[in-house]
Amino acid sequence: MSSTGSIREKLGSDYDVYEKSLRDAGSSEYALVKEPAGKKSLCVLGPERDRFTGEEKNDGLKLCPLSWENAQELMNAFDWLEPTLPSPEPSFGFGDRSGLATPGHERALDGYDVFPVFAQQSIREMERTGRSPEDVMNTAVWGVFEEGYESGFAADADHLKSREAVEKTAEVGFNMFTCDPSEHVNPAGDRLSGEELEEALRKIDGGEELLEEYSGRKFSASLPEHDYQFASTFQPEEVKRAIVKYFPAVKFAVDSFAWVSEARDDRFIFEVSVDETETPTTPLEHVFVAKELTERGVELFSLAPRFVGNIQKGIDYIGDLDRFEEQLKAHAAIASSFGDYRLSLHSGSDKFSIYPYFAEYLGENVHVKTAGTSYLEAIRLVAEKDPDLFRELHDFALERFEEDKATYHVETDLSQVPSPCELPDDQLPELLDRDDPRQVFHVTYGSVLSQKENDKFVYKDKIKNLLKEYEERHYELLESHLGHHLDLLT
Repeated sequence: MSSTGSIREKLGSDYDVYEKSLRDAGSSEYALVKEPAGKKSLCVLGPERDRFTGEEKNDGLKLCPLSWENAQELMNAFDWLEPTLPSPEPSFGFGDRSGLATPGHERALDGYDVFPVFAQQSIREMERTGRSPEDVMNTAVWGVFEEGYESGFAADADHLKSREAVEKTAEVGFNMFTCDPSEHVNPAGDRLSGEELEEALRKIDGGEELLEEYSGRKFSASLPEHDYQFASTFQPEEVKRAIVKYFPAVKFAVDSFAWVSEARDDRFIFEVSVDETETPTTPLEHVFVAKELTERGVELFSLAPRFVGNIQKGIDYIGDLDRFEEQLKAHAAIASSFGDYRLSLHSGSDKFSIYPYFAEYLGENVHVKTAGTSYLEAIRLVAEKDPDLFRELHDFALERFEEDKATYHVETDLSQVPSPCELPDDQLPELLDRDDPRQVFHVTYGSVLSQKENDKFVYKDKIKNLLKEYEERHYELLESHLGHHLDLLT
């Protein structure tokens, strides 16, 4: 029996059927459809419709809302809708702050051997956007179904800082867990004086033993295919600073891995992020962190060090590319020596000048995370389709910028942000191609999406309604922009 013929015949011409979603399972047929009023629904034809909540139509057909409960039933019918463990190719995180971007992300993947993480959001982002772990998973699942993407994807609970957050995200099916021990990293370890350093070391349980273990030890690692060799010896002062700076964070990561293990058994991957620090992670600090984690039983999928240079939100890399390349080779060699875990680039949005180095020296062992760049493409669409709303968003974002930037690494020059009132409508989208305006929108997303007046969202619903009205254009923007990222990484 033809799915297309049956569902189309019974729905009639008033409904749009998403062709890629049409599926048979047993004696029933499924498709994602758009109702005349523009709402998306799941259409189920056949006896399996009784498993879903929704409105009975005619001749054994039911229209069902895109709820989490219905998503879970659909995942039972099609196992490719459930998050899976990554395949060997490079992996890429597509953060989605609107809940409407996954189909565009899937289209960006076309032609690239890259494993996607479609559900990726931190607890901090969820709080700022008013979302929940269930909602993040739910929108990703429906986006995957809409495009009929059967090649597998992961779900990343990003920047986890508590056991409660681990349990909440594990409960709804997240299978990648990113430990953020930044609150336990002591950046002062890089600059303490001799006496201060000794005192800080004494306060760390086991610090003296670690100092004795590492001092004078030689470490080497290589990238034979690039004729590259890294070799160095731990000097006592370097060891002291590494212990003071990172060992409390290592202990927190060990605890976090245990929490995840209890919540998910062995069906997960684990990342440790030490990128949100003031100073770069040196190669020997990388060795120290990796060795301590692996010897304490942590199975690393990826590690995010703090790379050299200036890695800001939403714009390209700022810094000496030759120095970056040399340091990346050392980090890549070290990662390969501890079991080929991946090096992870956080704040990976638009870092076009350094992607080729990751492709060259890491190959498959790279993971990149993006989030804000997809939100900026949504704002670009607003600029294209509703200039007046864009100008409102711009003014509001400027009002919120100084406060909102506190939790982000940006060096935005507001004097370089022109007033949209001085620009014609057709030039407004071009503001999203300039670093300073990009960062204004990038760091204020939470305020924009959560602003309320009389218990109603001021901007969120307007933005989402535009994204729905111009759905294909939204997907096109995402496909082009994220596709450029993937092109440089592979």
